[in-house]
Amino acid sequence: MSVFPMLKAKVKYLKSVQAIFIYVGLLYLVLMFNQTKFVPGATSSQTRKELTFILILCGGTGTQGSKQASDVGRQIRQAEVMLKSAVLFTKRRLHFLVIADSKKLFSRLLNRTTAWPDTYRKKIRFSMHDVWYPEERQDMKSMFRVCATERLFVPDMFPSLEKAIYIDTDLIFMRPPEDLWSFFDDFSSSHIAAMAPCMYHYGSKRNKVPYYGETGLNAGIMHMHLDRMREIPDGWMGATMAMHDKYKSRIKLADQDILNILFSFYPEKLYELPCEWNYRVWQCSQGENKCSGAEQNGVSILHGNALAFVKGNEMKIQTIFESFEQFKLGKDNLGQLYTQVVAGLGQVDREGQPSKCKAVAGIDSILLGEMEKHVLGP
Repeated sequence: MSVFPMLKAKVKYLKSVQAIFIYVGLLYLVLMFNQTKFVPGATSSQTRKELTFILILCGGTGTQGSKQASDVGRQIRQAEVMLKSAVLFTKRRLHFLVIADSKKLFSRLLNRTTAWPDTYRKKIRFSMHDVWYPEERQDMKSMFRVCATERLFVPDMFPSLEKAIYIDTDLIFMRPPEDLWSFFDDFSSSHIAAMAPCMYHYGSKRNKVPYYGETGLNAGIMHMHLDRMREIPDGWMGATMAMHDKYKSRIKLADQDILNILFSFYPEKLYELPCEWNYRVWQCSQGENKCSGAEQNGVSILHGNALAFVKGNEMKIQTIFESFEQFKLGKDNLGQLYTQVVAGLGQVDREGQPSKCKAVAGIDSILLGEMEKHVLGP
């Protein structure tokens, strides 16, 4: 029997096996491509790590402020609105490190989000972390308001965390949180943190401490490049505690004063956020808009400090908060929310509701200019 027919048969067999392997390999690649393709919100950014924010929730009263200022229920209400605004605008996954002084308080916050539609709930996750102060600094826990100074110890609380943004509970995102995060990309190699200008208090007779720049800094939002913060001379904790100890008798605004003192000595280490990223009542309540960026671009983050969201004395700002609070995720859309806010702001004018900010020309456009872009387009 000739060997050639046998060889031809083997070659044919090998070719068929090779073809099967190639076919299976191609099929696998197609399936993997389609699996990735249909993951909700899948983009090139999906593989990037989630954005990390730090939130502090504590009960009890501090050395300053009214009962309303320390009310836990108010903090939870504000935090829910902040979280709602964040998931409404974001296309990324957000991780909130919640520093709380009780599991009950942490659970109250989580319970506010359990009824959200999955589309929004999947955009956010929480982890609880206990309040921590060094043994020799326990007296700082009640300084100003309970846990107000806790953020000063964040770099040491999370030694392996590289970057995070600290935010107060009384904020409303008027655009995607990832846009706020992107300021990290603008940091030079010397920048360790970012905050927005205060434009109030510092430079007045009420202030008794050194401060950053011409108007000082507001600490309601703070980008923290934590690995760099830990590497400054004397370390972050050593440097901030030195500022506290030296100026303790003159400090009125706790951590905010301490941060202003520190960056008055190290201005090159601070990246200044545009004022529209931390827009507060003081920027419009004195007869003029003090933030030119907000007039040009609209407010990016509305900050309801000084109880502006709940006190009833600045209804232009409180109306926006209440509209977000009443908004139902999954039931209403962003356009409906915008329409409701516009109507509410008009009602403030028609009914003569309390507001000093309404004396500013075009204040509604200033407050809603950024939000409008996401509803109506550029």
